[in-house]
Amino acid sequence: MFRVSNQHNTMNEMIPLWTIEYNVPSTAVPDATGIMEDEYPVHLLNVQIDFQNGQLLLDGNWKFIMGSNNQAEEHWFNAHSETIRLSASLFPGKAVDLADTTAGAAFAVEGILSDRDGEIEYSGLLLMELAKENKTPGTKCWNISLYLYNSGSDDCEIKLKWPVYTAAEFAELN
Repeated sequence: MFRVSNQHNTMNEMIPLWTIEYNVPSTAVPDATGIMEDEYPVHLLNVQIDFQNGQLLLDGNWKFIMGSNNQAEEHWFNAHSETIRLSASLFPGKAVDLADTTAGAAFAVEGILSDRDGEIEYSGLLLMELAKENKTPGTKCWNISLYLYNSGSDDCEIKLKWPVYTAAEFAELN
């Protein structure tokens, strides 16, 4: 599920993207009484990005996140406990202009990843670029890529990528 917050400003034709939320729901099933057990997360991945204020929140299932990285090494799957949370800052904090199809946006990311075993610093990049191939006529598709590295070790990389369609009539593709 995607939730995109932007607004069209006709004075200068800028289409600012202020926030975006990306959610992959969990496939966990309730027990026999119909109650979801506490240890099951409600989602496998939830990402909230506030471009304007320079904030990124990511939480979810570590093994799912590592499984999204096709270059993940086997021992990375055990680097953190099952549920993690990242609270990070984006630099610079500014809205992304979706009307500008000649340039993307790059943000430095610095934050703390926490799990039941403690906290570790992570840093990296968040890139937003126009997709090279756009298969749906009349739409603009952007790719958001997030690359995060454990600051204290070369032993782990978080690598996530997802498309964002900006045309309201194609919002169901998000």
